Amino acid sequence: DVYKRQLTYSFNKKKNSPFEFPMRKLTFELGHDITSPSDDNLLHNKDNFFMTLRATTQDQMYQYHRQKVTFTYETDWGFRFDTSLRWQSNRTVGNLHYYRVSDGEEIRKIRTTEASVGLNYNPGVTYVNTKQQRLPINLDSPEISLRHTMGLDGFMGGQYQSNLTTLGIYKRQWLGSFGYMDFNIVGKAQWSKVPFTMLIQPPVNLSLFEQEATMSMMKDWEFLSDRQLFWSVAWDMNGKLLNRIPLIKKLKWREMFRIRGLWGTLTDKNNPYKSNNPDLFLFPMRDGVPTSHVMGKTPYVEASVGIYNIFKLLHIEYVRRLTYTDIPGVKKGGIRFMILMIF
Repeated sequence: DVYKRQLTYSFNKKKNSPFEFPMRKLTFELGHDITSPSDDNLLHNKDNFFMTLRATTQDQMYQYHRQKVTFTYETDWGFRFDTSLRWQSNRTVGNLHYYRVSDGEEIRKIRTTEASVGLNYNPGVTYVNTKQQRLPINLDSPEISLRHTMGLDGFMGGQYQSNLTTLGIYKRQWLGSFGYMDFNIVGKAQWSKVPFTMLIQPPVNLSLFEQEATMSMMKDWEFLSDRQLFWSVAWDMNGKLLNRIPLIKKLKWREMFRIRGLWGTLTDKNNPYKSNNPDLFLFPMRDGVPTSHVMGKTPYVEASVGIYNIFKLLHIEYVRRLTYTDIPGVKKGGIRFMILMIF
């Protein structure tokens, strides 16, 4: 059975939804579903119709059973604190397998217990609420976030000790008549010895709909690391170029350029090809061929060019993968879309 149940107690009064700003709430969650790592990066729920339109086959997945309790406190001036405790079991589904490095035995299910603490500072942020979530509408203010997640071995069934630290920075820079540029930088480090399921994966987006600060031409599990630095730059020129073309100018189309990069490395203690630790698993394979890789000295880079404000609604973008194009089965380019209303 697939289900998700959530109970929220809000410490301040709400008009319609518990996620109205500012959130000051305690949430209990119970869920059972089949998912993949890239589903965590989707802007909307993975069952949303548009999110189900994928650019590639998704068959290396896992079934989770999750219990989670979270406390969230937001101030009126843009500071947020949250802490959570999560119990989760993962069972392999499809072509995903956990083979132990030491003896090759297949492990079909693992269990983790994780405690997490996060800080976020986003002064001046404002939101618009939908029926299921809230979306930021004021993107001018900088945002800094810091999170540490600790796996608890031996507590409430947890089988692994882990320590994952994440630091993220966002900033928009206005360029006058040349539009604006959005900068995103996210650094992550996994300090402990863990199986590949708990290593760091890039922010992959497998849907056909473009999403800021995610990789569009990468697959799930393609690159695994325990040190990772992601960056993206998006330049919205607000029609600076297209307005100079007479016929196009009347359509009021706008141009946008993006470039995204990722650098990652894997220390020997977490590399199944260099360690015989029984806690490690062999990297995912398909027909005996590894589908996961350790990134070399060259960073992964992809770039895109897009046109938006088509019929006042549609954004179309061509994305090109610039590095690691010789990996079997990868696509070098693709078309992505976005529903973007400009007023």
